[in-house]
Amino acid sequence: MRTVLLTGHTGGIGLACAKQLLSQEHNVIGISRTTIESTQLQTNQERLHQYSIDLSQPAELDGALKPIFSKHAIDAVICNAGEGLFGSIENFSASQIESNVAINLISPLILLRNAMSELKKHERSDIIFIGSESSLKGGRYGSVYSASKFGLRGAAQSLRYECAGSNCHVGIVQPGMVNTGFFDDLAFKPGPHENHSLHASNIADAVLSMLNAPDNAVIEEIVVNPLQHVVQKKEARKKKQ
Repeated sequence: MRTVLLTGHTGGIGLACAKQLLSQEHNVIGISRTTIESTQLQTNQERLHQYSIDLSQPAELDGALKPIFSKHAIDAVICNAGEGLFGSIENFSASQIESNVAINLISPLILLRNAMSELKKHERSDIIFIGSESSLKGGRYGSVYSASKFGLRGAAQSLRYECAGSNCHVGIVQPGMVNTGFFDDLAFKPGPHENHSLHASNIADAVLSMLNAPDNAVIEEIVVNPLQHVVQKKEARKKKQ
């Protein structure tokens, strides 16, 4: 049984990961802005511990994380929480850019800075990042988001070597478009056909394959894409009179 710290556990990929982890009898330490009823995850409260933390505020993280690591013997961390930001860079405010990079890149690094001493205590530990296809190739209107995800991929690659001597496995899952609430506030979404998007459970499967890899084998990177790459623009919302 593992004790897994999972960020962004209340929706989308994070919720799918939480469900699979709990179904395999692991403990889940969930970090998100909000919490979720344990009944929604079909588990008892003893194996689900939730902390409400805003990961877009890096300056507050050290104080918020310290009691978590003093209370729980965490042997795996899944950095899943993130937000999309797409558009022409001149249309973003400085605070929008700062907030997006903070939640996608800076907060995972601060989280792991706090986690590393605990992870190294265990005979086997794991760090898994949820990246994006945007970390493999930049695209139009994705400069800020890609910058944060490229950075996350670089962090995963560097930590892979830094942590190998401690038997800490480090990997990153790179999803294409997943049919979740990620697109709720964006101007585009996956196409309507089943083959145009992934399910959150597809990504959770990849995460669990990393977590369950044998001690002598590290799965460094998994790229998961829908069968067909189709993007559709959303209709502009009409302003209320």
